Amino acid sequence: MASRRVYFAVFGSGLGHATRVSEIAGSLPRDEFQVRYSSSGQGLRYFQSRGEGGATDSSPPLDVEWSPGGGFSSQSVLPRFPLTLHSFFRQLAFERRAIERFAPDVTVSDSKLSVVLAARSKGSPVITMLNQFNVLFPPRFRRKSGAIFERVAGESLGLMWSLSDRVLVTDLPPPYTIGEENLSGSSMSRVVEFVGFTLPKVRLEDASLEKAKDALGIDGRPLVFCPISGPDETKAMLARTLLRSAPEIAREYNLVISMGHAGGSTEPRKLANGGWLYEWCPIKDELFQLSSMVIARAGHSTIGQCIYRQKRAILIPIHNHPEQIANAEKFARLGLGRSMRAETLTPEALLESVGDVMGDPGYADRLEEVSSVSEKYDGVERCAEIIRSFT
Repeated sequence: MASRRVYFAVFGSGLGHATRVSEIAGSLPRDEFQVRYSSSGQGLRYFQSRGEGGATDSSPPLDVEWSPGGGFSSQSVLPRFPLTLHSFFRQLAFERRAIERFAPDVTVSDSKLSVVLAARSKGSPVITMLNQFNVLFPPRFRRKSGAIFERVAGESLGLMWSLSDRVLVTDLPPPYTIGEENLSGSSMSRVVEFVGFTLPKVRLEDASLEKAKDALGIDGRPLVFCPISGPDETKAMLARTLLRSAPEIAREYNLVISMGHAGGSTEPRKLANGGWLYEWCPIKDELFQLSSMVIARAGHSTIGQCIYRQKRAILIPIHNHPEQIANAEKFARLGLGRSMRAETLTPEALLESVGDVMGDPGYADRLEEVSSVSEKYDGVERCAEIIRSFT
């Protein structure tokens, strides 16, 4: 009977947080560890889809609001603050009850400050995993008085994250840190450790790669893979641009677009131009590996995959999303690909960028350099090792 208990409380927006926690939890032997999760939104649905519903509690959500155009709703930040604060205290009360009920040996917070405070109040050791240490405001706020509030909020958050017994930053150390702007202020914490990307390091067999190529009729031309990730509300605008660009891209390259709709059809639909469209792609790892270039959002997990698999990329952050904008800009500064802004994106500009990025061999050299740094870290195993040390 499992005698060691670990409680994972996971931020529910997008799938990156839930997938990395699932990898870490999967490396803890179930005959020794009893694991319980809490999450909301897409994270909750992800755990349920993996058969973990019985071990997963639905926590009160605490998420941003999206604009009708699918971007971060900056206009709602200050007006919604009282509601956000109310949601935070609901989440805090929920986590206190969950920790008291489960009585874990250690609590693991994936990017949820309420869990850190709840665990502290219940005397439970707490480990925090994150790749965003402070608060970044959307660009329109940073040009106004909000910039002052951003600095104050960042310093305050840094102090509160530091209440954790350990803070594990799931990123590469400087100067290769993708989320460096999101992590400013982390030097104040004596418990921070860069553990590298928390990605499943899948080694694909040649047979599975050939099967994917045969299923989609991928020929000798380079493959452009477009996995659309992030909250569902943010996907429509990028999907429309990709589909409008698809006829021209497919003239020169193999093309596969994945809408990233969990629970959607796993059967590809042939586009009129010769490309393919998935609602949910069951061979994402294979296509990532086979691709010569990726067009994607600028989520931290997606960028980690690009570096790990050495794939040049065009990154298109969610409109007005400060973390993704900063991630994409750092990716471009490292010389790994190009950043394009969603609000000015056109099919013509995207087509031009595809040609430029594909034609520049310098990206491959820089990807090899940064990937070699990433290979020195096994974020999943390091996180699991630290968790085991608390039980």
